[in-house]
Amino acid sequence: MPIPFPEQPEPPRRPVEFDAPDAGMPDHALGRSSVAPLIDPHWAELSRLVGRAETNCADMSRLQAERAELCAEALDLVAMRVAQRQAARPNREIGDTIPLREVMAELAAALRVGERTVSTWLGDGSALVTTYPTTLDALREGRIDERHASAIIDGGRALDPEHREEYERLVLEVAERDTAPATRHFARVVAARLQPETVDESHRRALAERRVRMFDLDDGLSRLLLDGATAVIHGIFDRLTSMGIAQGDLDEPRADEDAEADESDESVEADKSDEPDERDEPDERTLDQRRADIMCDLLLTGCPALDGDAGLSAIRATVQVTIPLLTLASLDDEPALLDGEAPIDAETARALAATAPCWQRIMIHPVTHEPLRLDTYRPSKRLRRLIGARDQRCRWPGCRRTARRSDIDHTIPFEDGGPTCAGNLEVLCRRHHTLKHASPWQVVQRGGGSIEFISPTGRRYRTDSPPVLAGAAGRPAWARYFDAPMDPADHPAF
Repeated sequence: MPIPFPEQPEPPRRPVEFDAPDAGMPDHALGRSSVAPLIDPHWAELSRLVGRAETNCADMSRLQAERAELCAEALDLVAMRVAQRQAARPNREIGDTIPLREVMAELAAALRVGERTVSTWLGDGSALVTTYPTTLDALREGRIDERHASAIIDGGRALDPEHREEYERLVLEVAERDTAPATRHFARVVAARLQPETVDESHRRALAERRVRMFDLDDGLSRLLLDGATAVIHGIFDRLTSMGIAQGDLDEPRADEDAEADESDESVEADKSDEPDERDEPDERTLDQRRADIMCDLLLTGCPALDGDAGLSAIRATVQVTIPLLTLASLDDEPALLDGEAPIDAETARALAATAPCWQRIMIHPVTHEPLRLDTYRPSKRLRRLIGARDQRCRWPGCRRTARRSDIDHTIPFEDGGPTCAGNLEVLCRRHHTLKHASPWQVVQRGGGSIEFISPTGRRYRTDSPPVLAGAAGRPAWARYFDAPMDPADHPAF
């Protein structure tokens, strides 16, 4: 259903000149003519507002970098205090608990924040100054903000020192052009690629702590939290979503199947019951409400309520796992990716592949790691699956909606001659798909999975397709493949 937009007053016929965001740079450096740009007054005001917001964000990042340096100095004071106490009592083993608590208590009282907040600031500040100085420089220059820096620090905690420089280089490139949540996801993937053994160890440790928790909320509600293996939880959520969608239209009430009955058929009308059928009533629940209700039904009774003819009990979970070829062949333990989101250990990936009813083989560029071609036994919807494997999420800057819950959009509209091919398609969620067609936003394919979004104010935002293999350590996987022993009797699977 199209989204109605409020009527806007007609702009004046004469465009207004304004200063572009890159004003002051020579025209030849920007690849444009010397003619000043003309723009509607509305977009001129928006451009000035965005420019002020960018300046404000850069100033905040600079102050956050200063705070990180102050926190590192605070830890130096702690170390100095520990040394003084040890010198005063040389025969006693004195730790740094009291000096650290002294500093944290003083800062918390002065800044009117909790000591846990101060503890986080101290840890991140020390990590930026001592371990990630390039990230600190980017923060000081306003190229990233505090959340990006925190994502880099958290993602690299388990890495050995020899991997951290390469890790910082790879993740910082993404942080400077993408959102903090996307940076956090990419950091986890890169860390898993650089040091695969940390994935197995952390997964075993986390799985040993799995549990179910319950919390009472307000207004007669309680919350049930389940911690489990990533593959299992993703499968549960996917099945709940499929069941929720199968229970009826989420946008409009379900049509009454008897509404179009032939009124002249009196015998049929006479046999109908006068009592209303609950299944004919529109289901006005949201998808979140349906997931919650179905999960309660499954846990309490073993099957969803109001199954009827929907066949909800036959729905099974669908989970996409991207597995490197050497890992699948047990020649390497490089982690796999679950739904393009979370790294999973090699053993779990091989177990999922062994029980999968259908494999989809993705050919990946050996250098850029861009998905190039997808082979499957089921040729229908091949192009849609390829675009989903390439983009993984809505390509709009900052959006994180998964490809499976989004639309496939023609960059150049089909009615304008745009071809239906990988170079003219991208994943957009319904919200941004509508915005693209109902506003002056422009989308340009730059090749290699790179898409540029041009806003009505003339600003350009580039998004790159997430690489399937991010940050490979050591010799590339495609090169190590030729070192594996080959059995002449072992025929290819495809």
